[in-house]
Amino acid sequence: MFLPIRTDSPLRSTPYMNWAIIAANVLAYVVQTQMGPYRANAYVLNPQVPQWHDFLSYAFLHAGLMHLVSNMLFLYIFGNNVNDKMGNFGYLGFYLSSAVMSGVGYSLVSDSPVVGASGAISAVTGAYLVLFPRSSITIIYFFFLIGSIELPSFYFIAIYFLKDLVGFSGQTGQVAYACHLAGTVYGFGLCFILLMLHLLPRDQFDVLALFKRWNKRREYRDMVAGGFDPYQYSPSQGRGGPPAPLDPKTQRIAELRSAISQAISLHDLPKAAGIYLEMKKLDPAQVLARQAQLDMANQLTSQQLFNEAADAYERFLETYPNFEQIEQVELMLGLIYARYLDRYDRAKQFLVRAVARLHGERELSMARQELARIEPLAAAMR
Repeated sequence: MFLPIRTDSPLRSTPYMNWAIIAANVLAYVVQTQMGPYRANAYVLNPQVPQWHDFLSYAFLHAGLMHLVSNMLFLYIFGNNVNDKMGNFGYLGFYLSSAVMSGVGYSLVSDSPVVGASGAISAVTGAYLVLFPRSSITIIYFFFLIGSIELPSFYFIAIYFLKDLVGFSGQTGQVAYACHLAGTVYGFGLCFILLMLHLLPRDQFDVLALFKRWNKRREYRDMVAGGFDPYQYSPSQGRGGPPAPLDPKTQRIAELRSAISQAISLHDLPKAAGIYLEMKKLDPAQVLARQAQLDMANQLTSQQLFNEAADAYERFLETYPNFEQIEQVELMLGLIYARYLDRYDRAKQFLVRAVARLHGERELSMARQELARIEPLAAAMR
């Protein structure tokens, strides 16, 4: 038996909505057990006599405690990071629409009643595959021994998708394979479209970025196969003549940027941060791609390199002023200036900005308390 227990994809914020959906499923199961099977059947999705509300209600009912636990485990593993990418209300809309669409897909090919959140959760795994194709899943296994292994999320989700395909073709057991398949296809397809339309935040690790890098490598291989020699370039081999040689400093910066990307892809953030600092010594104006720059700022903060972290956050704010969670960056920068660098005027500037945009009570309270603490200190420095 295989069970996923965690993913290595980092969260940037608390996935409140995913926890709320898990709580709603647990509460619905408690109510379901109190209602009894006869009354609960009114909320089951029956393709022979479907009611409009059944396409949502069925996704909050479960056939037993183990059915509920296994579904909620998968929702916890994959949903938190998808929630983080989509935002709370976006994720809620995505999850509910996934329940509806997986129910519709199931109803087109089956006439048996169905319950369970697995169709919506399959859509979440499809979205996860688009957003985090290179992440790894820690899986615990039970055979004669108990142990754990790391498996790329792509293979894990693909294995489950193939299992659903085999089950659907054979129509064996009580599992709603069609519901799973419809959910996975819907989640993958919708999330892919949202990325293409830039309606979801992009980074260098999503499936579109991976495809672009693969396509560039393919084009390069085709050029070499067609006779292009990258070591003996001549004007006849390409348009515009040979590229201008890079000066040593520019070439070194390019190498360091590549090394940072490689270290981040291997989830070695301390190494990436060290290379980042080396690059900044060569050129203090250097800024990485959005998520990479934020990762470096967060990592430098965790290493208590507060001057360097503050500079990294400042560069981030200057370069990416439309970041969806910019108030969180402003809050962090304000706290660093206030608590560790004693730059109270600068701290006040960022904390005031954060207070105007923050919505979470905990973050708002933290920012206001820090502002009250540094106000006399900032006044004394004027």
